Amino acid sequence: MSMSCHTATLRHAALLTLLGGALALGACEKSEPEATEATEATEATEAAQEGAEEVELTFAFQPQENPEGLQLDAEKFAEFIEKETGYDVEIFLPTNYSAVVEALRSENADVAYFSGLPYLVAHENAGAELLVVEERDGHPYYYSQWYALADSDIDSLADLKGRSIAFTSPTSTSGYLFPLGKVIDEGYLKADQDPTEYFSNVIYAGGYQQALLALVNGQVDAAAASDYALQQYLDEDQRAKVKVIERQGPVPTHGIAIRGDLPQEVKDNVRDALLKLNEPENAELLESVYGADRIVARGHDEHVSELKRMRDLVGYEPRF
Repeated sequence: MSMSCHTATLRHAALLTLLGGALALGACEKSEPEATEATEATEATEAAQEGAEEVELTFAFQPQENPEGLQLDAEKFAEFIEKETGYDVEIFLPTNYSAVVEALRSENADVAYFSGLPYLVAHENAGAELLVVEERDGHPYYYSQWYALADSDIDSLADLKGRSIAFTSPTSTSGYLFPLGKVIDEGYLKADQDPTEYFSNVIYAGGYQQALLALVNGQVDAAAASDYALQQYLDEDQRAKVKVIERQGPVPTHGIAIRGDLPQEVKDNVRDALLKLNEPENAELLESVYGADRIVARGHDEHVSELKRMRDLVGYEPRF
């Protein structure tokens, strides 16, 4: 399995239709023994498979904190989709979310897995359509939280004035957009103001774990991350040093989207294959690739309504 990019292609569709019809008609006209009919049926199936639609799909995965592990998981995932759909699946691991969006726009990628904000950008700028989303604790959303040291005098957003803080990255949904949006929503900062007009210093740590460790190690006074990050990235002693001072959301979970200009049949087949990850025998793959309990089909508007409000509140403009 290579790391090259391919665009979805459909071939021989008309030929297959004609061939299938001819084979079916021939089978109806002949009145031979059952053994002969069985042989002809087998031959027809083999012929159909040989002339079947050839579809090549490239799946792009948004960069995560463990790229080596993601590559191995993505390769297993590609094999699963190939088995379920019969399509040729390649994987593409870009260096940032902008590359994912650009790959969809340029048709160098066909399907992409990414968090809420990058998905919204891809939907609006590359015509991406939502296929499925993660469920965490039975919900297609989670929450963003502001964290401070447990023994500090910081107990609310008001206490963050003049303090140093850590976001994860400027494109993070729960590590930047929602926590900053909460500060603006509460009136502590205006949308056209730079965050440093409220905070004494702002760093972009690079991920949930890095932001939380910056807090634990005393590099900043507060940090923003998802509600599940504390349990996932800090050990017991580290967690004991941290408290939650504010929660914002709901934040839409990560999802998988597909190019909107692909045939509906391809979209449906990929969605059906993805939903099979919920079957017990595929639980390990689902956990390793997505870290989710389940994946479910969900509409675009329902999934991103609060995200769009926060995006507009913050005045976020994508750069790619």
